[in-house]
Amino acid sequence: MLIGRIVGKTSPEKFQFEVSGIIKKMDFVATRDTERHWVLGRVEGIYQDGSKTIANVSVIGYTNKRGQVSMPKLPFKPGSFIYKADDGLIKKVLGLKSTGLYIGLLDGSENLKVHLDPKKLITKHLAVLAKTGTGKSYFVSVILEEFMENNIPAVVIDPHGEYLTLQHENKKQEEVNYMPRFDIKPKGYKKELQLFCLEKNLVEGAKKLKFDGKFGYQELFEMLPFRLTGNQLNVIYSVIRDIDEHGYTLEDLKQKVQQSTSRAKWGVLSVIDFLRSVNLFDTSRFIRPEDLVKKGKISVINLKGIEPDVQQLVTYKLAKMLFNARKTNRIQPFLFVIEEAQNFCPERGFGEAVSSRILRTIASEGRKFGMGLTIVSQRAARVDKNVLSQCNTQVFLRVNNPNDLKAIVDSMEGVTHGILAQIKTLPIGTAVVTGLIDQPLVVDVRIKRSNHGGTLTMPTRKIQEEEGDILYFYPKFLEEDIKKSIRKKLEQFKLIYYPLWRLRCKFSTPEGEKIDNIFIDGLNGELVFWKNDTLMRTSGLPSLLRLDMKKKAVLLFLTTYGMSSAGIISKKLKMSESGVNNILVDLIRQDLVKKDKDIYKSMLNLNFGEIIENQITESTVNYKYSGEMLDFNVTKEDTKKVLDLFRPNAFERKKCYYPYWFIFYDDGNVDIVDALTGKKDKFLMKTDILDNLSI
Repeated sequence: MLIGRIVGKTSPEKFQFEVSGIIKKMDFVATRDTERHWVLGRVEGIYQDGSKTIANVSVIGYTNKRGQVSMPKLPFKPGSFIYKADDGLIKKVLGLKSTGLYIGLLDGSENLKVHLDPKKLITKHLAVLAKTGTGKSYFVSVILEEFMENNIPAVVIDPHGEYLTLQHENKKQEEVNYMPRFDIKPKGYKKELQLFCLEKNLVEGAKKLKFDGKFGYQELFEMLPFRLTGNQLNVIYSVIRDIDEHGYTLEDLKQKVQQSTSRAKWGVLSVIDFLRSVNLFDTSRFIRPEDLVKKGKISVINLKGIEPDVQQLVTYKLAKMLFNARKTNRIQPFLFVIEEAQNFCPERGFGEAVSSRILRTIASEGRKFGMGLTIVSQRAARVDKNVLSQCNTQVFLRVNNPNDLKAIVDSMEGVTHGILAQIKTLPIGTAVVTGLIDQPLVVDVRIKRSNHGGTLTMPTRKIQEEEGDILYFYPKFLEEDIKKSIRKKLEQFKLIYYPLWRLRCKFSTPEGEKIDNIFIDGLNGELVFWKNDTLMRTSGLPSLLRLDMKKKAVLLFLTTYGMSSAGIISKKLKMSESGVNNILVDLIRQDLVKKDKDIYKSMLNLNFGEIIENQITESTVNYKYSGEMLDFNVTKEDTKKVLDLFRPNAFERKKCYYPYWFIFYDDGNVDIVDALTGKKDKFLMKTDILDNLSI
């Protein structure tokens, strides 16, 4: 497809062209050089020059007769045609493989699959870096799925329990809808997944994680979680000399230390008691490397809910044991995945973890022995630079923090400022992959076959919201259905998208954490819920939110508990009765409360229990059917007032659009039909919504 012509100064490495078609940054383009080779280039930037759109292109090269990539020898001729590169040229010049670990489609291509070389990951190491909520653990799960598909083992340090859901197939409709594009189907990996937990966080189907309870003296010093004084170290040295050289238990060590006459022994005993209290060690039943590394198996070490010191100790023991086993060829080559790597190998200045030293050793030497390391982190600046620098393949999802961006440049070769500019603005689900080939690749990460436990990322009391990240309810009743259902003569009908705010809230309950969706009407600010296949709305919420704290408390009490006297309200809310009476008089004046003798009743229709119980459960997608979108009247600040009513532990806020068919008849009447249920919406028929349409 022709998209422009070369203009201005050119060189064999760069040129620019005036854009006449559709193109975006990082797209691949093709043109002929003076020797008539088809040359591949990449759009590095686009800018507006008056009425012209100009794109800057960095030349990648062409494939010569030997199959090697060569650069043109002469500058490009101004006026030469520029085309959007086809998949065949891209694949040929970039040298993309057709086999390996399938991670997604090349951005801008419908069919060009991108594969990672598993041997490269195991021998060259991998870093996956991104800000919170942009999909780093999702991407790692895609890698793990491919490892299982290719019968390659991996061991995963999972601090948050995100990878347990790999065993279940993906049933999320909004993701299943996208699977045909990526040529995949839902699949669970229950047989391929091995789950290990500590006794403290043991879950059904998991194996207990225990380590050999006998230690050599060097290992003891490496795993001590606290810094010891010189006198304390002397106590340990003195007792170790008297213990069997083939190994000793913590109980042996404690008994010997108790016999010491040094006052420093009490500090040593507290350290030994800590190691005993974690209940990780057993002299008879313990995990061996062969139990963890098996062909086609993924071993997930679930550390959710475990204290950081213990997590680091577990990681140290596992890393040490597996590295030694791999060096002696007791286990096959495998991938060792470290989630939240900043906690297990922190950069100097951010503390020292028990696991730091062994992970630095694996990063520098593991490739020689076939132990691949994958570092996953949301804070690149806090990960040991020596570890990061050993990761030759890098995957970046969106990163914004200036310190993290600087750390990426300082510790990783081949990461240019052009790549940094790109990863600052990546949409969710898109990754920049470097080290796979000579050129960085922008990849639309494929949908997971299995379920994912980390899709909803909601740090406490923070908002997870991305610009342009909008959800749509996809209509079930389309044009054909509407035509079949209409018997009267009509003038026209059109699909209208009605605005809603979706607040996905996390609450703490006696049974554990619970997630509920709360929807807010984007035009009038009322809460929206689904009841009897009809979209229902509350009545009076904006009026409630405009009140001060005391008036709001009184009105909420009446709304929640029904009719009541001023005395009971005063007692329950611990307010003076005269103050409650004054508030009730004002609420009556505003038509928010009604009085019958000495009993007061709320005039609002706000049954919060009913709203939560009947939350909208229909799946959403992030693309829309053709239709007109109404503007939001309710702002982000307005939604914060709603959140203050519910007080969730954490929440995620997104804009949503709900579809309606607006049917205009020849006789002047109008019907508004819910495009999900096919039913008329009586509420909207009574509003002035037609004034908002461009008809």
